Amino acid sequence: MYDYIPFAPFPTLPAFLDWVETRIRCDPTLVLFAVLDKSKTSAHPESQALAGTIGLLDTSPDHLRTEIGLLFTLPTYWRTHITANAVGLLLSWCFDELGMRRVQWRSDPMNVASIRVAERMGFQRERVKRWDRVLAPGKEGVEVRADDVMPEGKGLHTMYLAICWDDWGEWRERVLEVMNRR
Repeated sequence: MYDYIPFAPFPTLPAFLDWVETRIRCDPTLVLFAVLDKSKTSAHPESQALAGTIGLLDTSPDHLRTEIGLLFTLPTYWRTHITANAVGLLLSWCFDELGMRRVQWRSDPMNVASIRVAERMGFQRERVKRWDRVLAPGKEGVEVRADDVMPEGKGLHTMYLAICWDDWGEWRERVLEVMNRR
C-alpha cells in the first residue's frame, strides 16, 4: 500500500494523527476525507467500515484547480467499487459544485494500478517530471549517483495526469457508469 508514496508508512495511529495535524489541518490547500464502505451497512450508519482516505491537494480557488491525492484504499477493498466511487464523487464535487477547471492526479510512473484508475475516470496523461522528489530512506526508487549529496534517499519520477472542465462534459456519464458497477 505504501510502495509508491514518497514518505514512509505510519508506524502507529498516533503518528498518522500527528501527520494529519501538522501537515493536513494547517494547510488551507489540503483536505483529507475518510472513505467509508456504506454498501453493507446502510441500515446502521454507525457500523460503516473505514475503507481508506482520499484528499484534495494544492487547491487554488484563484486558479480553479486542485489535485486528487492522498488516496489510500485499504487492501480489503482493492478491486472493489470503493476507489472508483470515491474518485467519482470527488470529481463530481470539484467540477459540478466547486466549478473547478482542472483536477490533476500525480503518480509514480511504475504505479500501474494508480494510472489505470485515473485513466478509467477520464484523466489524461500529460507528462513525467523526472527527479521530482527525494524518497524517504529505504524506499524503492530511481538510483542516485555515487557522489549524490543525499545517497540514502532515492529519487522519484512523477507522472502528471489531468481532467479539465471541457473534458468533464464528455466524461461525466462514463464516470457515473463506472461508479454504478458493483
